[in-house]
Amino acid sequence: MRNIALLLLSILIFSCKKDMKTNAVTSAAITGAKAANSVEAVYWDSVFTRYGNGWTGGDGAISYKLPDGRSLWLWGDSFLDTVYPDRHRPVVGFIHNQVTTMDADGGNFKTYYGGTKQNPKPFFEAKGDSFYWPVYTVMNPKKTKLYVFLDKVYAYGTGSFDFKVTGVDVAVLNYPSLSIQRIVPFSKDTLVNWAGDAYESSDGFVYLYGAESTKYNKFIHVARFPKSNPFNIKYWNGTAWVKNAGKSVRVQGGVSEGFSFFEYQGKQYLLSQENLLGPNIYLWDAASPVGPFTRKRLVYTTMQKVGNFNVWTYNAKAHPQFIDNDGRLLVGYCSNSQTAQGLIKNADTYRPYFVWVSNWQ
Repeated sequence: MRNIALLLLSILIFSCKKDMKTNAVTSAAITGAKAANSVEAVYWDSVFTRYGNGWTGGDGAISYKLPDGRSLWLWGDSFLDTVYPDRHRPVVGFIHNQVTTMDADGGNFKTYYGGTKQNPKPFFEAKGDSFYWPVYTVMNPKKTKLYVFLDKVYAYGTGSFDFKVTGVDVAVLNYPSLSIQRIVPFSKDTLVNWAGDAYESSDGFVYLYGAESTKYNKFIHVARFPKSNPFNIKYWNGTAWVKNAGKSVRVQGGVSEGFSFFEYQGKQYLLSQENLLGPNIYLWDAASPVGPFTRKRLVYTTMQKVGNFNVWTYNAKAHPQFIDNDGRLLVGYCSNSQTAQGLIKNADTYRPYFVWVSNWQ
């Protein structure tokens, strides 16, 4: 699960009637975190400790390196507007998705959304009662268009899990302006949510990773398409690539809904948080884009508390474009308050956190 802010919204509406300046949390101290060969990435945490003028909190935190050196970040449910010096926020500026860009060092932070500052709307707008959560992006070979894959979501209640993903659509963006050209349907697969990750390979294909959910586990499925045509998709059936999505097979279990498949120095890796809301983040070696996946190792155990508030953590992602001169891998994960009060009284309960992982190869 990548996002639960929406599901607490009805409680937030009640909370906004209170004086938010009273009993506000003034510290973003985190507790319950431990690391194996990992340290907190203090600078990158500070980049996302925002106070206003755009994005001020959200989840997703999926990055993509653009040809001009900037990184594009995709966000699900997010806040705009203001965070006060004591880190509390008003219940305004909540939208279901946004996009931000930044320079390689985290500077020149820019937010993209629809509507106006006074009446913001999502950057990607769905029709009817549905909304979008962006999940990953790839680029065409000419580097003139970005394809942003979007979970299409329908909320049927106010409980923490009262939502369902009804399919995946694709937004076509012009590059470098990032203006939206169109949004088109991609998948209505009810077994596999094709929103885990995407890997742009040197073999001329883009590999898509989806998650099949069971009661106690999640399993990876793999599809691919030629870089020149994101709608000519085929699915891995265990021995070959076929057009029938129903023939897709499981290649790995024990993962989260969103994860990372990436390459570094000629080797391929899979990184994922464990199943649903588990605190452990693991890394596997990958023999190929379809596995097998071996040498599973723990790289980090996430925090469970921010200030005085208990949090869920989820959607761990690798950000290999930021690997530093010492070879350390930047890994981020999302935090979300377990109470609506935490979302408002401490903005740091709802934003990504980052760690540097050493000796990860």
